[in-house]
Amino acid sequence: MDDFSKFASYASLGDVDPVPQSLLTAFPEQAKTLSLMYDISRELTSILDREELLRLIAQRVKRLVNYDVFSVMLWNESRQLLESVFGMRYEDSIPTFMRMPLRQGLTGTAAAERRAVRVDDVLDDARYIRCETGLNTRSELVIPLLLQDRLIGVLDLESTQPQAFTAENERMLVKLGSFIAVALENARLYEEARETQLRLQDDLNTAREIQRQLLPHGARGVPGLDLAAAYVPARELGGDFYDFLPYGEGKLALALGDVSGKGTAAALYGSLAIGTLRELVVGSTCSPACMLEMLNRRMHGARLDARFIAMLFAVYDAPNCRLTLANAGGPYPLLVRNGKAEEIRVEGVPLGLFPDVQYEETSIDLLPGDVILFASDGILESENGQQEEFGSERLHAVLADHAPEISANELSERIIQATDQHSGPGTNPHDDRTLLVLRVTCEATADYTKLPVIY
Repeated sequence: MDDFSKFASYASLGDVDPVPQSLLTAFPEQAKTLSLMYDISRELTSILDREELLRLIAQRVKRLVNYDVFSVMLWNESRQLLESVFGMRYEDSIPTFMRMPLRQGLTGTAAAERRAVRVDDVLDDARYIRCETGLNTRSELVIPLLLQDRLIGVLDLESTQPQAFTAENERMLVKLGSFIAVALENARLYEEARETQLRLQDDLNTAREIQRQLLPHGARGVPGLDLAAAYVPARELGGDFYDFLPYGEGKLALALGDVSGKGTAAALYGSLAIGTLRELVVGSTCSPACMLEMLNRRMHGARLDARFIAMLFAVYDAPNCRLTLANAGGPYPLLVRNGKAEEIRVEGVPLGLFPDVQYEETSIDLLPGDVILFASDGILESENGQQEEFGSERLHAVLADHAPEISANELSERIIQATDQHSGPGTNPHDDRTLLVLRVTCEATADYTKLPVIY
């Protein structure tokens, strides 16, 4: 069957149908070639790594058309140049440095005219430009790689023999070229997506470290107080935050916030809240309720739709062993005294929803051995595989079971461990988990004239 073009009705992009059995019987040689092209096209479009793909293209084209030198040039749209990306001489890779504008050389001509260029003897063609391949090229076949008329690149086959490439070779490679173009475009998109993902992951890792640096580890110089914090974000970046702030002689302010939503936007909003709170504390050490009112006005003024912050703010007065706190929509703090955990019921509207909100506050005179726990809702809402929440009952049990002499840090670790055990291995947390634990010692003699040191 001499007229190979009768098979041109087969698909030219994407997957193709297998060669019909009737063709295998009636035209065995042509059908064998079609079957080989079908197998090659399916194999090529399944490879996403470009280097692996280019090597495989060279090997598979060799099964259809014999050549001495094989190279691939890809179109660089921004530079308006064809650039060599792969070359083989016989079975060995060769360096590729060629760049070619459109309409220059045989490759530039094939790319510009969107058609194959087959030259029986390059010595008789003025368009031919000699490349450093180490061989004396006599014939050449250039196939443009097109994706819906968009130029992807060219295949360039060279031989040391004149008239090495036939019209049938040209037709086969033109047909295969559309699949090669699809495969190369898929590989390019995959590489772009992978690079973007790696860049985003690197940015997230940097942002996570910056976010951790914003959060203090603890505070020294607070007589009568053992203090600990725990922070476990559900993602690379968390929407929870906490802070310790000097609030005058012998006084320490504590804040725990939970931004609505998750991810990068929540983390940035939380960082804005931390920065704003620290700015306000520099100019004022007013009551917790007053501080929340000022912070609420600032957060509402930021005009970030659908974002709000649930937040607890408290001031520990070391000389009087007293804690005063206000709540802007956060979970109730817990007071653990004599092995029993009780909620400190103080309520309020989350920050950023309304411009003018007044907050209530309450004060508690603390005793040696008392423990105060601030926890974000991610602690109580930690779920296991059956979607059962950790809940307040389990949290109260952990708090009631602790020995009076264990440190605040040990207690915070036990709570985080208990939520981990409840969720079970392999369970992805759906929310950030943040804790502030205050254990009261109320030292008999202490110097209250110093400000706390935050570290």
